[in-house]
Amino acid sequence: MTSLNVGIVGLGRIGRGVLRGNFGQTKGGRFNIRVVCDVMAIDHVAYLLANDSTYGRPRFHVDCDGDDLILDGQRVRYQQVDRRRSAPEDSLNSLKQYNLDVLFDATGTASNNDFRALITHNIAKKVLCTWNVAGCDISLVFGVNNHDYDPLRHDVISASTCTGNALVPICHILDKHIGIDFARVITIHPQLSDQRVLDGYHSSSQLGRGCAASIIPTSTNVGKSTALVLPNLEGKLEAMSYRVPTAIVSVIDMTATLARQSSLEECTRLFEDYAKNQLAGIICCDHGAWGHQKASIDYLETEYSSIVLMNHLSVNHGRQLGQGNRA
Repeated sequence: MTSLNVGIVGLGRIGRGVLRGNFGQTKGGRFNIRVVCDVMAIDHVAYLLANDSTYGRPRFHVDCDGDDLILDGQRVRYQQVDRRRSAPEDSLNSLKQYNLDVLFDATGTASNNDFRALITHNIAKKVLCTWNVAGCDISLVFGVNNHDYDPLRHDVISASTCTGNALVPICHILDKHIGIDFARVITIHPQLSDQRVLDGYHSSSQLGRGCAASIIPTSTNVGKSTALVLPNLEGKLEAMSYRVPTAIVSVIDMTATLARQSSLEECTRLFEDYAKNQLAGIICCDHGAWGHQKASIDYLETEYSSIVLMNHLSVNHGRQLGQGNRA
């Protein structure tokens, strides 16, 4: 366990995933998670951590006692708060006692001003959020630009998005060695909790349609997420998304016009070299299994940001690259 004091606000699919990863990979937990917060009662949180419809039961014991979650034998203080009902510096003011180095916000709804207030009021030294927040100090994708982090200048940090973390490493390799004139990106994304199980009202009307019955077209910020990390690609990426009736694992289908003549052999060599060296553990070149292609669910719990399906990689007329990868 590191000495870094960490707090988490928001225990939806990402927040619970962080807890699961922290205590499931290292005995007693990798980070010193002091406190976690959500709107749910503590017994409901423990129930959802112990019984996960997507990942199954965790490898560690889950319990609760009073105001503490007990995860792998470690006590983590739980606070039931709803920061939407008051200013964040008020609703989360009690977190000052934990001397948090990092507050991990996985609510998906807070603003840059909310995060600045937490730092100004000494509730946390740094805020890391799980989506691209307008006005954040820097958007980081591990393995690509994490070395740009400056602790003296960067207090509100975005960890980009799920599909952003998948697309950025691929675009980074191509842009650095070959160049991208333009790319059309389609993300095929599992259903999310903001969608409706049965037809009903939603601010985005198509997301109000029953999520199990349709493939639903919607917008995505993956192009903007990528350009925040790779500014050279600003205006060169066009993206849309389809929500599909699956629980986990996104797919990205990208067709790119390369800046110069290339070949399948060169692109294959680049991806495989990065997978073994600079981006080892971050991207993976997948060739299927026993001569067969895998299905998306086969990548459940992968730790890679991006998996390149090498059998689907193609380069046509020297400059048209097509590839599908899973996030």
